[in-house]
Amino acid sequence: MKSIGSLITTLFLLLFLSSFARAQTEKLDNLAACAGVVIGNGSVDFYMGDEQSFDDAANIAYSAYLSEIFAGGYGQNDLKVADQILGGNVDKIISAYNSENFTADVYEEVVGCYRSLAKQLMEGAETIINNQSKWKNLKDTSIGTLKRMLRAG
Repeated sequence: MKSIGSLITTLFLLLFLSSFARAQTEKLDNLAACAGVVIGNGSVDFYMGDEQSFDDAANIAYSAYLSEIFAGGYGQNDLKVADQILGGNVDKIISAYNSENFTADVYEEVVGCYRSLAKQLMEGAETIINNQSKWKNLKDTSIGTLKRMLRAG
């Protein structure tokens, strides 16, 4: 009887850990999506000649996104997927602008994402302060690469 009880306890523990891992990955994916939306919106500003707005948007987006990455202990596969989500949403917002489909709904998504990222910045403030020197080069390189791509196209 004890072995059945141990088996059931182990099963419940595994189910709990699996659910927790999915919830954490979902948080990362949602932050990546919003970071992409905000960077995409900043890219539109860049196209319109406002490089400072792009810099500010990218800084906010990457700081929030990286604060979760540094706090979360994610695997490489999870990070790769999240980066793809981020990039896809940058493209989505730029495409909406280029095709004149930057609707009120898209605008509301941008505003909602700024709110989500602001919440993450507040929640991850300690991680940001403690790790900003570690990721400064990564963030600066990523922003520089995006600017190069935006200037080329």
